[in-house]
Amino acid sequence: MAAAYTTRPVVGRRFSRPRWLGGAPLSAMILWTCLWCNLNTGPWFIAMPESLSDWPNLVRATLPFVVLPVAAFLVLRRGKLFLPKNAPSRLLMIYGLVALIATVFSPDLAGSLYFSMTFLSSILVAWTFIERADSTDSARQLLIVTWVATFIVAAIIGYQARGSVFYSSDTGYYAIMDELHGASRSEGVARWAAVPGLVCLVRAYHTRQFSLVAFYLGVAAVSFFIVYKMQSRGAVFGAVAALLFALLISSRMRRYALPFAAMALVVILILDSPGSFSTHVSTYLKRGQTNEQFYSMTGRTFVYERGLAAFESAPIIGRGQLADRNMLGEHVHNSFLQALLNAGIVGGIPYCLSWVNGWMLFFKIQKSRDKLSLEDRVHVLECGTVMMFFSVRAIPETTTASFAVDLLVMAAVYVYLETFSMSIARKPLRQLVPVPVRIPANGRIASLKPTA
Repeated sequence: MAAAYTTRPVVGRRFSRPRWLGGAPLSAMILWTCLWCNLNTGPWFIAMPESLSDWPNLVRATLPFVVLPVAAFLVLRRGKLFLPKNAPSRLLMIYGLVALIATVFSPDLAGSLYFSMTFLSSILVAWTFIERADSTDSARQLLIVTWVATFIVAAIIGYQARGSVFYSSDTGYYAIMDELHGASRSEGVARWAAVPGLVCLVRAYHTRQFSLVAFYLGVAAVSFFIVYKMQSRGAVFGAVAALLFALLISSRMRRYALPFAAMALVVILILDSPGSFSTHVSTYLKRGQTNEQFYSMTGRTFVYERGLAAFESAPIIGRGQLADRNMLGEHVHNSFLQALLNAGIVGGIPYCLSWVNGWMLFFKIQKSRDKLSLEDRVHVLECGTVMMFFSVRAIPETTTASFAVDLLVMAAVYVYLETFSMSIARKPLRQLVPVPVRIPANGRIASLKPTA
């Protein structure tokens, strides 16, 4: 046997240790860190501190006034934005700009303007990671840093709420507010835990090193236990949908995780009768609520009715960020209705299209998965799994319609998928690879020219 040579497209790079100090610009990393520090603050913290402990909140609340102009300058200085024309992040920027214009009609001009700044800052800072046509390494680093940030914050929250999570015998749904002093509710805690749990589970089934597999599975187990104890139905249904999605998309997870899940279900049914198991599930989901409370989604359907009526009062461009709080006095608990209230039909259309185009980008890349490196296959699957979680959660909660950790996570997901789809669209580099060739009996080979 001899070797001839043929060409093979190669996209991405081999699965290796992430380049923590390479790829992304330092300015982008600093700005992204500032946005994460700005979470759980607001304009109400911008006041003369009364004690030393008030200074950190004041600094965190004023960060958008620095981040927005710096990020805008960096993006505008580069001129061309290397993203697809139908990029989800572009559509979110259009939605954010419409909501900014609608601020002039907001009952709370200062608050609406502040959260418009934070929203636009999230998209602009994510764009600062895109320096050139081939910014896949930088976008990959943005994604990894985002996963690590969710893991760190989830670990801090889990430690602070350890009493409700690990020592409460029943549920942490009602106790979590007291333990965290109102800083987060069960929905927020479950969201923080679900993202690193999903990412770690995907990585566990695509990593061959035993120590890493044990670590990822341990983190996933703790994360999903926190989701279970919080009893947040949006997070529970979102996590289940995301896990099923990962099983259907990943052949490796189907091969190993699906038999295990089927075996676990059989064991549960053996230990408990189907009727009793169904009763336990119903009790868990109802959280002690009446049928009326349960079927109204804890009063959400009544809020939706009021939200639709408020939307009819300003249907064109809405009333700016925080329109639900300003007009209804409470959270509207639906991403699409939130977008309509904030930016009306003009901004609501690009917002809805951002979800559609995000999924189109994912399946476009997934279709070319054979051309991807192992590392990027895992990252693409992580993006799809997390996007499925937030797609389901967008129905009972607000996702990407206003500034929150949901927006930061999805901005990183979108930018990674966008830059990677651009790298696939470009003509890939081709490398020579040896191909076995059978030598004829006469010992002569007609041609050894590379074949396309």
